[in-house]
Amino acid sequence: MSRSINILLTCGETSGEYHAGKLISAIKERSPGSRVIALGGELLEELGAEVSFPMERYSFMGFSEIISGIPRIISLENELKSLMKSGGIDLFIPVDYPGLNLRLAGYASRQNIPVMYFISPQIWAWGGWRIRRMRKFIDQMVVILPFEEKLYRDAGIPVFFANHPVLNEIKSPEKPKEAPDQGSSFRILLFPGSRKQEVGRMLPPMLDAARILRKKFGGAEFILGVAPLIGIEGVEVPDDLRDIVRVTGKGLEELQNVSLVLASSGTVTLQTAVSGTPLVAMYRTSFMSYLLARLMIRIPYVAMPNVLAGEKVIPELIQKEVTGPRIADEAQRILTSRNEYRSISSSLLALREKLRGGGGIERVAELALEMPFKKSI
Repeated sequence: MSRSINILLTCGETSGEYHAGKLISAIKERSPGSRVIALGGELLEELGAEVSFPMERYSFMGFSEIISGIPRIISLENELKSLMKSGGIDLFIPVDYPGLNLRLAGYASRQNIPVMYFISPQIWAWGGWRIRRMRKFIDQMVVILPFEEKLYRDAGIPVFFANHPVLNEIKSPEKPKEAPDQGSSFRILLFPGSRKQEVGRMLPPMLDAARILRKKFGGAEFILGVAPLIGIEGVEVPDDLRDIVRVTGKGLEELQNVSLVLASSGTVTLQTAVSGTPLVAMYRTSFMSYLLARLMIRIPYVAMPNVLAGEKVIPELIQKEVTGPRIADEAQRILTSRNEYRSISSSLLALREKLRGGGGIERVAELALEMPFKKSI
């Protein structure tokens, strides 16, 4: 049994919390006496973390939304720094969420607190210049995408490539999926996002697409997957769709039984991909946020399955393209071409091999529990 330590863990979004929960469970299994103080949500609390900083208060999407939330972020940052300065923290684990976490990592390092960055921020997409600064304050980087390992190793940052958590979370079918038969009943899963602002933009066009697709495919039924930060009570299905749209807080558990997914760009697109389920990915934010993103992002794709594949495997709809008719057109094209459907499913399943690393979450937990003692030597 490992020695007990006090850990500060910070994640600011649902996908990060989901992965962080696996790490907390692995740490608690090896060191039941270790304490995890967290910026997070209900999931982390259920797994034994002390959620002193509720994540839902600080969840923003896009540059303009972040600007309006600056006072709350400053207050949160000051509270977290005070906690680190108190001397009771043995290890800091920031989880993705780079805007806040990179600043906190630098502060932790100045307080002589070791830093394990769990799930690298996507600096390869928008901020490669930051890696030089990161080298000064990150003691261990944990990455879950294969091309990130070389990036950090070349920069002189200790890096560990873990198996991507989705490989254990999402089951793989024995063979690629097949398109539904003409006239048969089938299900389409909707994932409008994990933040209120995102759902507000993405859900209406998704529901418009559902109306159109229902007219084209009489056997189509729809499942609306709602993220924990939103909650089932946080969405409303219009009266004309209530008979064909079922709302659930466990959308990922439905992946094996659906024929198509319509998803807001994010981790859920990769979770869908490794299930072999064809999908349409989409991204829509405020005009100012999109303009700033276009100036910063240096890669040709938005959806992670396409980024990882290095080619356009699934359709991406961006900004003005995110309309009910356009979403429905892309969905219909995939559903009515058996060859294309099977090809997409096969290409998505091939991504599972790319996501396999040199060790799983168990080894990450062991590294975390060892770090405070290595730093003190």
